[in-house]
Amino acid sequence: MTRRHRIEESSPPVRDEILTTEDVCALLKIKKATLYRHTSQGTGPPFYKIGKHNRWKRGEVMAWFDAHLDELSRGGR
Repeated sequence: MTRRHRIEESSPPVRDEILTTEDVCALLKIKKATLYRHTSQGTGPPFYKIGKHNRWKRGEVMAWFDAHLDELSRGGR
């Protein structure tokens, strides 16, 4: 076993990246108002309130996007 292989084996699993409102908007290529509307209506990706800030996990945002892709594309027509 090489040294590099041992280091990779002992490394902790990578945690999901935490995203800000701006990050989510950039990732989904939507305006803040659109994200705020989905958030307030409970139709957006799951988020976590940290103090007065909303935060998202990248994996959960992408899973939400994939699950709602058909619905989102119909609404945009």
